[in-house]
Amino acid sequence: MNAEISNALEGNVEKIYRSKRVPHFYVRAATGEDDVQLRTLISENMPSNGMVLSFERNPSYLHATHTQYNRPDIRVVVPENQPDKVVGMMNLGWKYCFINGKPDVLRYVSDLRLDRDYRGQKILRLLMDYLQDKLPADSLLESIVLEGNAPARQILHEKRKGFPVPYHYDDIQTFMVSQMKKPQTYEQYRFECLSPEKIAAANAFADAMKAHYNFLPNYDFSNLITGHHPFWRGLKLDDFHLIYNLENQIVGIYGLWDQKPFKQTRVVHYSWPLTLAKPFYNLYAQFQGALLLPKKDHAIDYLVLHSALCHPQHTQVFGSLLYHAKSQIKYYRKYAFCITLAKNDPRIKLMDNTRSHVIHAIHAFHSFRSEERRVG
Repeated sequence: MNAEISNALEGNVEKIYRSKRVPHFYVRAATGEDDVQLRTLISENMPSNGMVLSFERNPSYLHATHTQYNRPDIRVVVPENQPDKVVGMMNLGWKYCFINGKPDVLRYVSDLRLDRDYRGQKILRLLMDYLQDKLPADSLLESIVLEGNAPARQILHEKRKGFPVPYHYDDIQTFMVSQMKKPQTYEQYRFECLSPEKIAAANAFADAMKAHYNFLPNYDFSNLITGHHPFWRGLKLDDFHLIYNLENQIVGIYGLWDQKPFKQTRVVHYSWPLTLAKPFYNLYAQFQGALLLPKKDHAIDYLVLHSALCHPQHTQVFGSLLYHAKSQIKYYRKYAFCITLAKNDPRIKLMDNTRSHVIHAIHAFHSFRSEERRVG
């Protein structure tokens, strides 16, 4: 077993979990030997905005999940008589973040997958029993589900007996940006790459943003120095840029992240209107230097905007941030980047100045307690 995976899962192993209501299967912690099966399950197709997408984690699901969680907690379902065969999975990892401005830990539910050949055999029931029996009664679970993913929304967003009660928190949008107008105020800001001597200032700025953004990760940019920290996989110091105003104050920060070596978004199907429009769009995109829609069964090639932070009311800073990011992606030989914003984020209006493909999702919380726990 890979040493990194072994260390990550160490201490996460517990006795297997069984439910009397589902006698022929049980839940256990994932191991390094499950990686291939986890990659297969995670690549299940998801509908979104005229496309069907496959979210893949190659070459290793276990490696990739560390960029999403500070402490992954992957649970798998296996048949009683085939303990090495994974027929269901769920990640319940911990994320260190700020909630209502205070450091906290959040359990994030993602990658809920069931083997199609075993659907109808109460695999989902077993996972819900596990949540109810093994997690503290006041646990609050977070989820983000694509708006077009009707099966997942039916499972997670509708009140069902024996399932945690869902609470809609907000709607979020992910913008795949291929063009951006240059703001009139762009020259008022200076951009510098993050360097070791600037880490303390970057950490202080990110810490100040906790007053404005709920669930902001507890960033420590010093972990970028070695280039080997699993949470920052694929990122280097000079992938990040600090934004200074005319008074030489830091007013923003962002990073450009190439996730393709470990996390891919593949298009497995286009709707017929998009199929008809695709050749004309790609001709335009090629002329404009914008993102090309890939062939069917090929991955979308883009960068992710990491920790794009500024005061939410400083829209001029944010517009300049977006434009600078668009000017930088050519050095990565990419044509687009993506950024995710809540619909109530004041900065989202700046996205009208971009040419973007938009993916909609639902941000929700879940709890087995009958009363709603407010998170701000």
